[in-house]
Amino acid sequence: MLSEDVTVIKERFKNNRIELKDALAVLDMILADELRELGTASPHELFRGLGRLIDRTVHGVKINRFRPREGRNPFHCLEIYTEAGDILGHLNMIYLRKPIPCYYLVYVEVLPSFRNRGLGNKILKVFREFVEKRRAVGLLDNIIPPDEPTYEIYTKLGWECIREYIGDGMINGAGNYMACIPGSIQTPDLRSNLTQLLFNLKKKRPVIDMHDNEDMVRRTIGEFRSVYAVLIRLFDAELSSGTVTPLMRFMFTKFTTKLLGFRRRIATLVGYTGGESLEQISLSRPIKELMIQPYSLWNLKGDSAQIRGAKELLEGLPSRLKKEPTLFIEELPLYRRPYLISWMEKTANRGSDHMKIADLLELGFDPTRLREFRHKGVDYIFERLSPDLFRSLEKKKRCLMAIAEFTSGPLRTGQTSMSCDER
Repeated sequence: MLSEDVTVIKERFKNNRIELKDALAVLDMILADELRELGTASPHELFRGLGRLIDRTVHGVKINRFRPREGRNPFHCLEIYTEAGDILGHLNMIYLRKPIPCYYLVYVEVLPSFRNRGLGNKILKVFREFVEKRRAVGLLDNIIPPDEPTYEIYTKLGWECIREYIGDGMINGAGNYMACIPGSIQTPDLRSNLTQLLFNLKKKRPVIDMHDNEDMVRRTIGEFRSVYAVLIRLFDAELSSGTVTPLMRFMFTKFTTKLLGFRRRIATLVGYTGGESLEQISLSRPIKELMIQPYSLWNLKGDSAQIRGAKELLEGLPSRLKKEPTLFIEELPLYRRPYLISWMEKTANRGSDHMKIADLLELGFDPTRLREFRHKGVDYIFERLSPDLFRSLEKKKRCLMAIAEFTSGPLRTGQTSMSCDER
């Protein structure tokens, strides 16, 4: 991204009086990858003073508890509020009455821009104070390994592994559970009560997870709607005059692909029925008619591109691919997935350079991410990935290479297992 584009965004945030939370949501959802490519650990570093503003906002937060009265939401909630009333994070818990009072901590979340600033620790402290006041057991299912630094967040607040109370023999698949037992709890048989509590919780977990998924979807839909509203405000001048800029096209395209990715993921959630429909997010006709801009335009002339691989393969690549990899790849034909072919035939094989945001919504995915490339009689596929996904791909590549080495020759005596991890 060019510095003038950063300046444009900064000025528009200011002129449109975009609140801090909304501005950060746009940066994190739409521009985080592109800004990180400029060498910044966080997109906020390019916006002078934003980090200090975040710190001041965190310093003034308060935590309130409430129980939703609408619908059938079973959760009690703790929410982190700013002085202006914006919600920066929340904790969902559910009350179990028998055999002893218990609050099961279902989920804790802090907005990405406000993480690593102590808010998670603060809300967990409030939760502990709450269960102590209510003379109830606190319970959570902790998937963080004991050797991870964040594991200490719980242990320093008095949480202990459940086996410390009921022993290894009665765990029965509950090894990840941690308990907070306030001194105010007086029971003659804590071990038996906790064992029964875990048994009851195990029966309720599918329903609890279903409600948790619904709550997550509802909150995420709200975030998408908020980001879309901010984008409309940021580009009001262009929308009013019918002007289209590459920056505008890119940001709305990125928003759409993020939305489609979320729609695919929620289809696999346990118990999710679609009660909170994504149809609540309705893109206007002018936005749907925008030509897509699926890749960043701003680093094409930079020297940050790297091509890695087998030396003999790289030497034979087309010179333009090595010199201008993004432009070369984006001019290649789309990979003709089976479920894409019929759409391409229906639209007279319309190329990606004439594809609209409405087309992405109709397809349900971004077909421009995969490109076909035939080189020296061999077919290849280029895939456009975010930096985070690329690191995951590198890890998978190492695993596949280890598997190939493991299976390439006859098995040696005693060679029965293989470990594949990131070193």
